[in-house]
Amino acid sequence: MEATDKITDMYREFQCITISELEKELSETASREKKLFCRAMINLKLQLSQEKVVGERLL
Repeated sequence: MEATDKITDMYREFQCITISELEKELSETASREKKLFCRAMINLKLQLSQEKVVGERLL
């Protein structure tokens, strides 16, 4: 599988996962790296949600 295909797959998964699911994963994982990743994904989801509410591009 090519890198671009992997990125496309990751993006599709990111679109489907909810903040609640990410928070659950964050609370259940022991790995510091995975916790940092989950926090980053939660923050990105929140920023994208804020863009929709505010109607302004933040990223």
